[in-house]
Amino acid sequence: MTHRISRSLFLELARGGGGPEAIRLLSSARRSRTLMMISLIARHAAPDVRAAYEAWKAVSATDAADLVLRHPMTGAAISGASRAPETASPSLFAGMAVATAMRAGADVQVDAPCTELFLPTVGRARGGTTYSVSGGLLQVDGRPHVPSPPIRLAMGQLEVELDSGVDVPRWQEVLAAGWDELSHHHPQVARECAAAITMLSAIPSPVHDMASATAADAFGCIYLSLPPDPRTAALALTHELQHGKLSVLIDLFPLTAADSGELYYAPWRPDPRPLAGLLHGIYAHMGVAAFWRRYRDDQAEQEHARWRTATRQAAATALASGKLTELGTTFVNEIVEVLDSWTETVSPAAQAVAEAALTHHRTQWEITNSR
Repeated sequence: MTHRISRSLFLELARGGGGPEAIRLLSSARRSRTLMMISLIARHAAPDVRAAYEAWKAVSATDAADLVLRHPMTGAAISGASRAPETASPSLFAGMAVATAMRAGADVQVDAPCTELFLPTVGRARGGTTYSVSGGLLQVDGRPHVPSPPIRLAMGQLEVELDSGVDVPRWQEVLAAGWDELSHHHPQVARECAAAITMLSAIPSPVHDMASATAADAFGCIYLSLPPDPRTAALALTHELQHGKLSVLIDLFPLTAADSGELYYAPWRPDPRPLAGLLHGIYAHMGVAAFWRRYRDDQAEQEHARWRTATRQAAATALASGKLTELGTTFVNEIVEVLDSWTETVSPAAQAVAEAALTHHRTQWEITNSR
């Protein structure tokens, strides 16, 4: 399937937005990528994997199949298997087949010896050998079985799976407050998050602050530790949304030349970064700077000043690299235009704190990376 994006929407994305329309396009593109990799795996897989693929294929024309295909962990699993299709497990397609059949009320039977079967959007089934579905009900080795469902959190327009065993009421409380913060102060970002994010995966909390991340192959999933407060939760969603959008956009359009191995300074990382990694940071930290721009307290002014300057410096590095494609140059120039349009002043004290943080980071980076 060919995917097209208008120049105006591409520029909207470059400027940090795009709205739900862009999210729908990116999600559709990622779905097509998943289907292409499924075909690749099926062509090279062992006979038992091929049989499981045929079971999924038999129910793949249903509307339920689309939900299963778009699940972040489907994308991640299929992408991983495509790198070595001859070693794929039949459970990969068996889980998709069973989940699709259960959601669609279709019939399917598939063999996949395993200790546990992951069913995208449905949950997890106990281990067995033969999985059969009839009328939406599952049997494992001939015995009725009800899969354990995923945890689901609902926060206004945002409804997500939470994949790990955590303190659910606490997560619900913090994330609901974070969603209120995002919806009130950043409504455009909230609309994009509601369209893009379908899953949260809990990770351990670091000693200080919190951690968050995205995986390029799991579009729609954000990995994060428990945020300490609502504003930090809203910031994490904002930051990781940008990474997710750019991961798909880079699949569609070459923004950088072939990786030459050259590394660059990024004002938010302790290590040198390849150009593609630097571009990811630029895009995400433009979102971070935009987030803090909406507030006027001391912390917000310091953070906005720091990340606006850091992102502008990194964008200049990318443009000077000579390794951006024509489209990549357009993309970064749009970012620069946005940053330069933010002419609001911050207090001298906030500016001084921001500049001190930038200087300290660069000094520590040079000490660490000159060894």
